[in-house]
Amino acid sequence: MNHASLPTTDLRARQARRRSLAFLLFVLVALAATLGGPVEPAVKLLDESQLVHATTAAPPVEVAAPMTIEQLRARVAAVLEREGVPGVGLAVVDRDGVRWAGGVGLADRDSGEPVTADTQFRVASITKSFVALGVMRLVEQGRLDLDRPLRELMPDVAIANDWDATSPITLAHALEHTAGFDDMRFNEYFSAADGAAPRAALAVNPRSRVARWRPGSRESYSNPGYTIAGHAIELATGESYESFIEREVLRPLGMPTARFRRSPEYADRLATGYDSPDQPALFRPIWHAPAGALLASPRELAELVHFWLRRGDRGGPALVGPEALARIERTETLPYLGPDTNYGLGNYGDVSHSARSRGHDGGLPGFLSAYRYFPELGVGYVMLLNSTHSLRAYLEIRALLFAYLTGGRAVPPPPPRDPDPAEVAAITGYYGYESPRMQLFGFIERAMVGISVRPDPGGIALEMLTGGGAALVPTGDGGYRHWREGGTSVRLTRGDDGRRILVGGLTYFEEHSYAWAKTRLFALTAALLLIQLAPAWALLWALLAGIRRVRGRSIAAGEFALHAWPAAAGLAWALLPLLFMHMARAEAYTTANPLSIALCACTLLFAACSAAAVAEVVHASVARTVPLSLRLVPTAAALASFGMTLYLLFHGMIGLRVWAW
Repeated sequence: MNHASLPTTDLRARQARRRSLAFLLFVLVALAATLGGPVEPAVKLLDESQLVHATTAAPPVEVAAPMTIEQLRARVAAVLEREGVPGVGLAVVDRDGVRWAGGVGLADRDSGEPVTADTQFRVASITKSFVALGVMRLVEQGRLDLDRPLRELMPDVAIANDWDATSPITLAHALEHTAGFDDMRFNEYFSAADGAAPRAALAVNPRSRVARWRPGSRESYSNPGYTIAGHAIELATGESYESFIEREVLRPLGMPTARFRRSPEYADRLATGYDSPDQPALFRPIWHAPAGALLASPRELAELVHFWLRRGDRGGPALVGPEALARIERTETLPYLGPDTNYGLGNYGDVSHSARSRGHDGGLPGFLSAYRYFPELGVGYVMLLNSTHSLRAYLEIRALLFAYLTGGRAVPPPPPRDPDPAEVAAITGYYGYESPRMQLFGFIERAMVGISVRPDPGGIALEMLTGGGAALVPTGDGGYRHWREGGTSVRLTRGDDGRRILVGGLTYFEEHSYAWAKTRLFALTAALLLIQLAPAWALLWALLAGIRRVRGRSIAAGEFALHAWPAAAGLAWALLPLLFMHMARAEAYTTANPLSIALCACTLLFAACSAAAVAEVVHASVARTVPLSLRLVPTAAALASFGMTLYLLFHGMIGLRVWAW
């Protein structure tokens, strides 16, 4: 059919639709070009959960041991210069006390102020260690009960739990990240004012406190759990959690300037955090202050390490008794034995060094922090970085600190056990990821993260669903580790429902079908490729159509729309990550604003273009005005984009209002 055979009104309507569609394509291309320029790195909310994953996902960093403090400082300075990190506060500790505390590099680039032992940093989630100590003081005094259901302890706080009759959520669940809660929602990140009360923070968005699975069945990191702990302290004491912890924990430890909010008295001591080598991070208070608001210096945090190394002996502060200290280092809410990286009460294990250690990490915009103590070696360290852009700096400086503390002597990891063929055979299979930190993006992690367990001459081999893996040696009781790790990093056992599971760090995997996981990953990968191909294919078609027009051949009815709608869907899809990056960079996810609204509108536009693309495919297939050879690629792209629309719609991403999630 040619245009001459169409009625004039139909021809004009078709031309109008074609012009409108061409204008939409032009707008989408212009927006993509505008947003697709250089984007400064988004604020990196690297925190302890991600740092734990980083230290357990790869073999330990190997470095030559610095033998003196001067050598240590020089080696650390070289790392800072290479990685573009302004500065770091450090401390090395043994059972007799703080060997040395100081700094390397700059606390502020503009002023040139150096980092010293008394420079204050935002230590982020290390705050949880002090909140847990405060809770245990009250437990020992009989004023709090870790196992009391939260609905009884704090009936004023909204908590949803479908398993409440048999598995009520307790304070212990909240502290061990086993309550099943989501992590904090977007509008719970930053507060307008410093020092928000826990009750006010918990009222911001109760939807983050819904049990997604049976409490006590698995770990999933959730900051609001420690705001619940702060509220519990206030209910038990009748005073603010800040006052209680400062008086009962921080000051007795020997931390005179550490506090939960900025103070004019110590304003000149606070380091400037950096998102990138030259981009200062805006200091913004956080809603969930008991989860990460503490300000402290390396000298002060060294006193916490010293406290854990002497454990109440040698005249140290008797904050809590030996049983309470042991409870802090132990997970009790899970029904199965975990790895040596278990999370207790604001305290978790680390086996990335060749000797086992415990401690905590933290991350906020511009700041990364870590403290570790090695009970078997009697030493420990503190590391506080005022930059979040270099994970390599975090890993390498930790390795240098450990090498210095061990004096260059070899600290061999525990000897591996001989593998049990029957045990290996029983655990062989595929395990899918089942503990997403944020439910909103959990479907992406479930589709991409999975582990296959295979026999290996030395034990087992782990193979990731998307490639890569490692060989592990047995440690007993279903435990395994990398041969250079200091303890069990992975354990294969059975969950509370009898299913085979794999746990490690703060992750939880359940046995699943490998064929289904691979098929899903292949389908999503193919759909993504087709969606991304559609704009380029439409451009190629337009060039060929132009050549045909020059030669006197017109395009078939519907041929333009058949190619244009999948291209529009592909361009809308390309805009989504660009809008998200700009929104994250501007920290514009907490309110309804042009960027967050544009992201919502773009998801709807993608869905609308996908639906229109499928409609054109159906029309072209019925009318048969377009040759089959020209229909194949746009049809495949249209079906891919429509299938992706249904997939995203099912998971709540179409029409996503991040400010109201």
